[in-house]
Amino acid sequence: MKIPFYTLLGPLIEKNKHPLITICSHPLLSFSQFHVAILGIAGMILSVFDTWRIIRCGHILPDYLHKEGLKKGKIISAEAERDCKLISLVLSTEYYFFLLVGLATNNPVFYMPFLVLNALIILSEPAIFLTEMAIGGFNLKKRTLVNLIIIYNWLNVACSFAKSLSHCDL
Repeated sequence: MKIPFYTLLGPLIEKNKHPLITICSHPLLSFSQFHVAILGIAGMILSVFDTWRIIRCGHILPDYLHKEGLKKGKIISAEAERDCKLISLVLSTEYYFFLLVGLATNNPVFYMPFLVLNALIILSEPAIFLTEMAIGGFNLKKRTLVNLIIIYNWLNVACSFAKSLSHCDL
């Protein structure tokens, strides 16, 4: 099966196949398909649980579910915050499900929603980091570790994606 946008992605992947193989052969990424299975199952469970928890709370979220900067409707209303959280949770449930389907069927197309959405997150993080550094100076936060985990997960999914590609996909 041709991957979407194969006229764009196919030549790019074909040209960079050897660096991709080198990166994916690193010992930390050698169990990428197992890691993707654990990531997909854990992501599905957590996303469904959070969706159920937010729906159970009603139209307005209780105080313990609000973001710090969004308390008491200062920036957006409580209903809008709840709706945004539900939308993001449904999307995350969907792309974790697609990871599991891609792993089960060995079809690289199903990895693409996760890869694209997390690539956007990874690419936006340096701008956020530089802005915070310009405003408040350099300090390491918990978020730095979370960002490293996001990059590690993305690399595992990318390696699993590369392993599921066949020559006819390119």
